[in-house]
Amino acid sequence: MLDNPSLLAVAVVGDGEAETGPLATSWQTNKFMDPLTDGIVLPILHLNGYKIANPTILARISDAERDEFFRGMGYHPYNFVAGFDNEDHSSIHRRFAALLEAVFDEICDIKARVAAGEASRPFYPMIVFRTPKGWTCPKEIDGKKTEGSWRAHQVPLASARDTEAHFQVLKGWMESYRPEELFDENGAIRPEVTDWMPTGELRLGANPNANGGKLREPLELPDTRKYEVPVAEKGHGFGAVEATRVLGEYTAELINANRDAFRIFGPDETASNRLQPSYQVTDKQWFGEGIYDDPANDEHLSPVGNIIEQLSEHQCEGLLEGYILTGRNGLWSSYESFVHIVDSMVNQHCKWLEATVRHIDWRAPISGLNMLLSSHVWRQDHNGFSHQDPGFVDVLLNKNFNNDHVVNIYYPADANLLLAVAERAYTSTNCVNAIFAGKQPAPTWVTLDEAREELAAGAAEWKWASNTAEGEDPDIVLACCGDVPTGEAMAALDMLDKLGVKVRLVNVLDLLSIQNASENDRAMSDEKFVELFTADKPVLFAFHAYPGTIRRLIWDRPNHDNFNVHGYKEQGSTTTPFDMLRVNDMDRWALAADALRMIDAERWADQIAAWEQFRLDAFQFAVDEGYDHPAFTDWKWRDASDAGEAISATQMTAGDNE
Repeated sequence: MLDNPSLLAVAVVGDGEAETGPLATSWQTNKFMDPLTDGIVLPILHLNGYKIANPTILARISDAERDEFFRGMGYHPYNFVAGFDNEDHSSIHRRFAALLEAVFDEICDIKARVAAGEASRPFYPMIVFRTPKGWTCPKEIDGKKTEGSWRAHQVPLASARDTEAHFQVLKGWMESYRPEELFDENGAIRPEVTDWMPTGELRLGANPNANGGKLREPLELPDTRKYEVPVAEKGHGFGAVEATRVLGEYTAELINANRDAFRIFGPDETASNRLQPSYQVTDKQWFGEGIYDDPANDEHLSPVGNIIEQLSEHQCEGLLEGYILTGRNGLWSSYESFVHIVDSMVNQHCKWLEATVRHIDWRAPISGLNMLLSSHVWRQDHNGFSHQDPGFVDVLLNKNFNNDHVVNIYYPADANLLLAVAERAYTSTNCVNAIFAGKQPAPTWVTLDEAREELAAGAAEWKWASNTAEGEDPDIVLACCGDVPTGEAMAALDMLDKLGVKVRLVNVLDLLSIQNASENDRAMSDEKFVELFTADKPVLFAFHAYPGTIRRLIWDRPNHDNFNVHGYKEQGSTTTPFDMLRVNDMDRWALAADALRMIDAERWADQIAAWEQFRLDAFQFAVDEGYDHPAFTDWKWRDASDAGEAISATQMTAGDNE
């Protein structure tokens, strides 16, 4: 409905579904819709009284209480009752047609009043449509009530094939529809049955809004180089940049150039996840009544805007899904740990995409569903254990079968890599793009050109970081995936380099690029895998999420037995950045010590012990002083001209909004 003012969508809601959290939240959507610029949804609550085996809540309360509930939600309810007496069906149809005419007139009146300048939020019409459960099925079967009962939700005549009594009931039921009036002697539908039906795009299923890919137009993309962090000039590892803020600046310009085709959705976290540069070009859409407005606090609120915030992950995902299904584009940002709330919704969207890719070639491709997952597991300065769960990636991996390619999983390690990913995601179709990116100030490791090259390959050796000569085998490969693990791997490489250890650094951006080639025909070849990770050398992999995810991906790859994966181990709480890494063995000293163990534990025993002791000392330092050890906070990569230098005042804003 958003940005589609002429559209009327009729949503039939079962009274069982109406008890679910996402549906209960969706009634609030009318507080965001502007009748002048957006379409209108007509909800029809189908009140048939029962779920699978129980009565429904809304069917067992009084009409007055239910009407009060929906008025409180901002609706004008109309009650329609059918099927509980012997009223002729044609009479029922006439009554319902008259009701739809009245409701449509009310919707047109709402549109006209708003067009004339009325500023208050209207009460939108809705219909409560009460019928018996299983309306028109047999009244009773085997002496038990069926029509108007939860039994109608089951298979009421499961034994009709081999039970004569049940067969006769089924026969009578089917004959009640008078099939001789619908079909000719050859079993074909009679012309008079279908002559009156709409044709072409007037059919619901053929309406272009129901096949949004036909309406989709390519976005006008900004010049990404305007937002590139100048690594070529300043050196690898330069700066202290909030990657998602850079994405926010890029996306703000994109919104400005695509006003009716791109929106940001978020559960009260747009600013927290550093996308607030978009407020420079658009407001948050909010169609309030003005009764309790608070000018001292109401920032960037307007009846029209390209950002919608509602504290419901279900609602945000659903709004974005509907927006792209009707031909537009968008981005949803959320805290990484809370995206699990919509596991099943994303799962079903992926299944819909899989079915489309495999079997429904008449459906035009829709825009990718873009998810920015920030405020992630590795920075818990003042959130804590409740905000630590990087496992959504595993839900997505469950959808990556049969080479349908409806899932993309990206872990950009810096701002330029994130820009390259955004370029691809904002032009993608028929997929879900999950982008895991940090919002805290961090170095930028690669140029935009290097980022694009790495994205094309999925993973790359950072030869400027590796200390092996061309053609020289390393003692160990340090692999990394994710912004914080990459930073720690780089620091660990620096420590190992000082000991003369030969290290190759491999960064993985597109996680699925390393998946077994036997399972993914777009993954890198085994030859390329060996080129990066070697055929027989130890590989220490620092991964953003749970370690088992990598093992799951590479079990059929060459050299997989030599991989040692460090990842999140369900440890930590509200603590310092270093300690969050320490308790999960992701800090640079843990990585470097484990690398020496993999190379020659006996030879390096003293160094390993010294680093393990320093980890304890650094933790105690944080306990005593309230901040992390300078050896952790002050380290910078040797090539950077000034690793602490800010790109701009806005990009240096640290901290968290929650």
